[in-house]
Amino acid sequence: MMTEDEKFAHRSEDLLSDVRDRVLVLTIDRQESYNSWTSALRDELARQLLAADADSNVDAVVLTGAGDRAFCSGQDLAEFQEFVDGRNIEPWIQRLISCYDSVRQFSKPLVAAINGVAAGSGFQVTQFCDYVIAHPEVRVGQTEVSSGLPSVFGTWLMWERIGRRAIELALQGRLMEVGEAKQLGFIQEVVEKSKVLETALNAAHRLSNQPRLAYKLSKSANRQFDEQRYSTAMKMAASLYREAFNTGSPQAEIGKFFKRRRARKAASTPPTTQGISGA
Repeated sequence: MMTEDEKFAHRSEDLLSDVRDRVLVLTIDRQESYNSWTSALRDELARQLLAADADSNVDAVVLTGAGDRAFCSGQDLAEFQEFVDGRNIEPWIQRLISCYDSVRQFSKPLVAAINGVAAGSGFQVTQFCDYVIAHPEVRVGQTEVSSGLPSVFGTWLMWERIGRRAIELALQGRLMEVGEAKQLGFIQEVVEKSKVLETALNAAHRLSNQPRLAYKLSKSANRQFDEQRYSTAMKMAASLYREAFNTGSPQAEIGKFFKRRRARKAASTPPTTQGISGA
């Protein structure tokens, strides 16, 4: 029997990398699961960002998803399904923090090219980027509650931008249409679907033309503004995830999610974004 680490080990094809005119394009490519994360995939993203930050041949990074359905739908629920209780949460959250830290500490321009739905941690990572581009069909938001998961860190992250309205969005598990997301400041630019990546590359070049040291020091200062609140929110998320998984409730909801998905496949119903993990 395979261990959990073996079952969800990183595959090189899960995160594609391509340098285009000194801009590194990182593409999440797990289209069979709406480009959802595994811990191993987050580890690899962190590794690539650390390497790119130290590479003098890379001026900026664009992060996007493969296909046209999803940028990243959040945590792969199949990995969560392996959690018997809350004991798995601590190592899982530590790997999540390592990934988020690598995104937050990336000193060069980092642009998100949202090509499809961005939910939960898939949405969260875009909010650590310097500039976010999407197209009119994109939807984004925090959907954890709908999957039986406490919405903690993602709620805080939205709160930092929009205040108490974050609670309403999180408790509904609602995905925002692109117009609402742009109005609230979660997205900076909306372009035609075919131009998302091109626009993101142009934005990366534009930002990389800023004075390098000033850009780096500004990002460092901006990160420190909310460092304590970031840490507090992550610790709270770990505690409440542990509490939830100890009850077995998230595991039961995840089981229902996969049961619904199997039923849809059996009925040959086109897939929807209902039940996207969001963690």
